[in-house]
Amino acid sequence: MKDQKYDDSVEGVALVMLLYNLLTGLFFILSGNQIIEHSLLYQRMGNLLTMDAWGLLFLSSSLFLLAGIIVKSKKAYVFLLFGGTIGASVMLLYAIARIDTSDYSLFASRYAMLGILQVGIAFYGGYSAWYHKKKRVS
Repeated sequence: MKDQKYDDSVEGVALVMLLYNLLTGLFFILSGNQIIEHSLLYQRMGNLLTMDAWGLLFLSSSLFLLAGIIVKSKKAYVFLLFGGTIGASVMLLYAIARIDTSDYSLFASRYAMLGILQVGIAFYGGYSAWYHKKKRVS
């Protein structure tokens, strides 16, 4: 069984990030090819991966975070680790692309902050998975 000491707080943050990643992923898949022509940000992102690939990465992060919230066993920590790692990676790349294409650093700072939150989710999931494995072996 999972611990409840910090899980509720992390699951709350994970839920917010899940919803943000889900909406972003769906937006990239459904509208990415239309908006790429009108935005330097999405053109830069499109140079690295297709907009559909970006969308699938955001959606996969959402699915892992959802599993991390729903599953009530110690495996949930591994899902949080994967969801947070994928989400942080794409969000921080998004922030870097935003820095390069925006006149205002506030936008990039917001995406960087969301990426850092997802790093926290991944760290918590990884640490908790490691701790419970170590505790079981001892």
